[in-house]
Amino acid sequence: MVRETLYHGTNGDNILGIIESGKMRPGADGRIFFARDDWTSAFMHGGDRKRRAAFAIRVQVDIPDGALLQRTSTQGVKNTWVVMTTKALPVEISELFVRNRPGEPVIRILGPTAISEYLTSRQGPEPGAPIG
Repeated sequence: MVRETLYHGTNGDNILGIIESGKMRPGADGRIFFARDDWTSAFMHGGDRKRRAAFAIRVQVDIPDGALLQRTSTQGVKNTWVVMTTKALPVEISELFVRNRPGEPVIRILGPTAISEYLTSRQGPEPGAPIG
């Protein structure tokens, strides 16, 4: 098993689920996507309409022996790592990056407890509620 520090963009509800379970699950195609070197590119995949922000997380990922690792380039992420596996990967989220609007300063939140509290406090409007 190899431990890597990687970045992943996803919405706040998914981040809360990852913190709760301590795992990232592959999609139906058996792939989990990560940005290798740069958290800023992960924002492209971290849009959250409910919280009106984009999120990226820094994770320590345990990549099991036998998992296939593909280094590639995907839309917006030059140095993409794709882990191909049928099993959930154990992870620890160490930092959350929050971009409320392009060009504004990025907020950085350290540690899973602070990240959970922050995301829970930003639940956004109820579905169907008027905005503004």
